Amino acid sequence: MNSKTIVSFIIMFLFLGGLIWWSKTQSPNVEEAQAAKFHPAKIGAGLTAEETFYDFGTISMKNGNVSKKFRVANSSGADITLSKVTTSCMCTVAYILREDATRKGPYGMPGHGGFVPKANEIIKAGESREIEVVYDPNAHGPAGVGLIERSVYLQDESGKVTELNFKVNVTP
Repeated sequence: MNSKTIVSFIIMFLFLGGLIWWSKTQSPNVEEAQAAKFHPAKIGAGLTAEETFYDFGTISMKNGNVSKKFRVANSSGADITLSKVTTSCMCTVAYILREDATRKGPYGMPGHGGFVPKANEIIKAGESREIEVVYDPNAHGPAGVGLIERSVYLQDESGKVTELNFKVNVTP
């Protein structure tokens, strides 16, 4: 082997090693993430959710979309602005359901299907909102069967994020 080949292999090895190391430092603690799915979560600086995980069970593609409403409340003494609502996949959208029965959204996956609007939803102290999560089992076509896990991300004005998670077993 010539010296250029050896140097190329060394650089590639160091790059891949660094990439693996970086990805491990970016990964959340799996045990904490699993525990958070089954316990009330604190969102940002005062938003709370009684439920952050839902299991739709087994559904059939032929029956169409399924949805779940998660309630988040502002338990702090100050107004909180929910600045962004995004989803982990194009098969999932979310809506903010207001107290006056209006529906704000849809919010989807960033970079897919166009622009995801800012939420900019002010939740006053003591108020709550429902976040409706809608999953489309047909979005991935015939290959989209089996166990599916997806998330909806809520980000407040300070940048703190929480996840509302669900799983579903999709059949044809």
